[in-house]
Amino acid sequence: MAETFDPVLGGQQLAGSDPVMGGLVAIEQDLASPDLEVRIRAIEEALQYGEKGAQLVIQTVMQKGLAWKVQFAAWKKLLESADPELVQVAKAHPLPLRKVEDIQARYRAGERDFRWADLRGASLGRPDLSGADLRGADLGKGERGGAACLYQADLSRSDLSWANLSEVYLEGANLSRANLKAARLSRAKLSRANLSAAYLGEADLEGADLRSANLSRAYLRGANLDNANLTEADLSEANLEGVNLRQANLRGVNLSRIRQACLRGSNLSGANLNGTYLRGVDLSEASLAQTYLRGLDLSGANLSGANLRGANLKQANLRAANLNGANLSGADLSQADLSGANLSGADLSRVSLEGSLVSAETQMDPKWRLVWEIVNGQADVKNLSGADLRAADLRGANLEGADLSGADLQEADLLNVSLKGANLTGAKLSPGWDRFADLSGAILPDGTIHP
Repeated sequence: MAETFDPVLGGQQLAGSDPVMGGLVAIEQDLASPDLEVRIRAIEEALQYGEKGAQLVIQTVMQKGLAWKVQFAAWKKLLESADPELVQVAKAHPLPLRKVEDIQARYRAGERDFRWADLRGASLGRPDLSGADLRGADLGKGERGGAACLYQADLSRSDLSWANLSEVYLEGANLSRANLKAARLSRAKLSRANLSAAYLGEADLEGADLRSANLSRAYLRGANLDNANLTEADLSEANLEGVNLRQANLRGVNLSRIRQACLRGSNLSGANLNGTYLRGVDLSEASLAQTYLRGLDLSGANLSGANLRGANLKQANLRAANLNGANLSGADLSQADLSGANLSGADLSRVSLEGSLVSAETQMDPKWRLVWEIVNGQADVKNLSGADLRAADLRGANLEGADLSGADLQEADLLNVSLKGANLTGAKLSPGWDRFADLSGAILPDGTIHP
């Protein structure tokens, strides 16, 4: 009599019997085993048996009173499945928190894995949990993630350096003077938390919710706050030197009150700075590329060496600001107040200066002052022979009858520029330049006259 081999039970079966059904029977038996490791192994194998195997895993996730370790294995298996429907089931049934009675005693005994721990209402004192994994844990005293999370665990002066606190609910928590050096707090819920004087050097706070958090006197040097929400947070006297605030939301934050008003070397590219107070702030060597700064008060700010490439500074107040050596290529400075500003050595290629305010005290390289004069109608266009206008933004300028013989206009933006009757003999121009300007009656570089 022919026999077949069951992939899970092993051994021999009668021909015609279903090895899949036999395997499912074994899975069901193992899921009822008193040995947790046997149950976990059964979960690992269950999805090999299609929809019926998946149902066993789903039932394990939803079963009440089950050992947390087993339930976690089932939930994780669904979450990591290649089947999007199973992934959705896992997301729709968040894993129940596991009770951890005396976390400090367990930590002292060498345990470091406290993922999804229910520590609400726990008496933690000033714990040393350096290097502990607290991902997904809830250290609050209210409902997890709910509006009632107003009274959270007191972790003041605790040592959580190098701890993993990703996605932890710490809304309104007291973390004042806590040591969070290099801690992982990505996507953590820290709105209204008290982090005053906390040490957060090199901490990872990517995507963290820090709305209305108290970060006064906090040390954040070198921290990662990429895409973090800091709306109306208190950063007074905080050290933010070299911090990564790319795409962060800083709406309503007074950055002039940070320690020594210093954001030197920080990354603010793409950050939301709407309503942010930046007057007199040190942003030297900072990255603000492509950042929306329209209408902001940056008067007296130190932006020397800053990367402002493509930034929107239209109507910004830059009075007496230091932009020495800054990269402003492609930025919009139209209608900005540049009176008394220092733009020496700044890269103003393709910068819009139309309608900007420049005073006698404004320090600009002669080339860019000439560009400003041209676009604002204050230049003697009859005397531009041999002028260096490379990469200048001359859009809309009136250069009718101008003497531009021998001038260098390579890579200049000549959109809607009037060059009627202008002399361009021997001028250097980029290919396709003549598609954008009005050249009626102009003398072209080769000496011919445009019709």
